[in-house]
Amino acid sequence: MAYTLSMMKINYGGLLGGCKALLLAALLFCSVAGRAGVAEQAQPTDDEAVIVAQQRISAIFSDDANVPEIQGDQCLPARRIRGVDVLDSRTLVFDMGRHRSYLVRLKRQCFGLRRNTPISYEIRGGRLCKHDGIHALENWGVNRLIPGPRCAIPSFIAINDIERSVIQDRIAADKAAKVAQHKADKAARKAAKRAEREARRNAKNAA
Repeated sequence: MAYTLSMMKINYGGLLGGCKALLLAALLFCSVAGRAGVAEQAQPTDDEAVIVAQQRISAIFSDDANVPEIQGDQCLPARRIRGVDVLDSRTLVFDMGRHRSYLVRLKRQCFGLRRNTPISYEIRGGRLCKHDGIHALENWGVNRLIPGPRCAIPSFIAINDIERSVIQDRIAADKAAKVAQHKADKAARKAAKRAEREARRNAKNAA
């Protein structure tokens, strides 16, 4: 009987320990799930990230915007520059690798600078810094590239991949709008000339 009672105590203790373990596991799961839910709520959605990126890029592209620049000496180490993407006559993106990019938005159009134009830039002490110059390279024949006027770098602005995509889309949309406006103006001029010729013809016939 004592043996049986002892076994009952042992089984009861094991059952109680198992319940405690299950309860602890359930509480731990709820805690982790709760933290994951909060973290998921804290992180912006893709649409929200795009909207934030569009707002920041709009501010950067505003000529009078007070844009935060990179901290420190405001320079890029030349050896880490993987490439330069020329987007238009005022906009360049320096690719530093590992999804790190810096935007250069010139104060005004740089003569000779067009999309995918080769460029040269000034390196001092192994670094490219604010106020250093870039030059568009013009092709004057086989293996002969002539640098254009010097254009000063106003600042380096760190951007993420979403912002880089927004910049590319914005520039493409601006270009498409300019092309459409040019075609519309050209069509309007042609229509005005036709109307003028028709008016002269009618006036001559009436005389």
